[in-house]
Amino acid sequence: MALSKNIIPSSLQTAENSAKPADPGQERGTSDAPDRGLVPSLTSDTLTLDPHEIRCKRLYRAVKTSARLHEEDLQASGSRYRSWFITLTYRPGVEWEPLHITQTLKAVRSWCDRQAVDFRYVWVAEVQEKRQAREGGHCLHYHLMVFLPVGLQLPKFDKRGWWPHGFTQTVRAKKPVSYMAKYASKGSNGGSFPKGARIHGCGGLSLNSRLQRAWWLCPAYIREHWPDYSVKPSRAQGGGWVAKITGEWIPAMYRIVSYNPLVVCRINTT
Repeated sequence: MALSKNIIPSSLQTAENSAKPADPGQERGTSDAPDRGLVPSLTSDTLTLDPHEIRCKRLYRAVKTSARLHEEDLQASGSRYRSWFITLTYRPGVEWEPLHITQTLKAVRSWCDRQAVDFRYVWVAEVQEKRQAREGGHCLHYHLMVFLPVGLQLPKFDKRGWWPHGFTQTVRAKKPVSYMAKYASKGSNGGSFPKGARIHGCGGLSLNSRLQRAWWLCPAYIREHWPDYSVKPSRAQGGGWVAKITGEWIPAMYRIVSYNPLVVCRINTT
């Protein structure tokens, strides 16, 4: 994990101790993933973090938010749609490679283009812990949600050759946000993701929803300082955060003290 010496990555927001909900789903009465990855330290201004658990928490936030925004986009447009949930599993003896999920998504996108429909999707990777213990290796599989207009049937990935690495299963999902949140909450099940592997992704969101998604993935103190996502908060070159629209800059709240273990401390900006 590449980390700046001056700013804390947005994925380390478990250390921000903010009362604001981590995801708008909480405001609707649903529970978010627990604040994992945080180990209390001896001082109030220093926190020891678990990068693996933080990565899983960010995965949960990103996947759940992406699925929710897809539904809101479709409902706002008045579109009648169905959600298709596909599980992509490797057959025994086939090892994970970085471009496998990318190639599959490219094939589905090409099919959607031929049908003249937008390719709306969310996906998440999961480590099969029991299989990993039994067989060794990485033992990843993927869960993919695709949103299609009513009346359009998603082809079988196996028959089309879109996933030649093993087996697939396709089912209808009546509650896509809950489906994706369920699998995202599993994280890695205690196993480890392959080094360099992407573990979640999405595509097809409207511009407005992409801005919202980026805002929700910012640290809590950034969302509190800029409650309007349209100002486009992002990390500033050299440290701190900047609103791209207004140009306002604010300093980072934390800095990295050490990397092994990962320790951050609060920066005194007064």
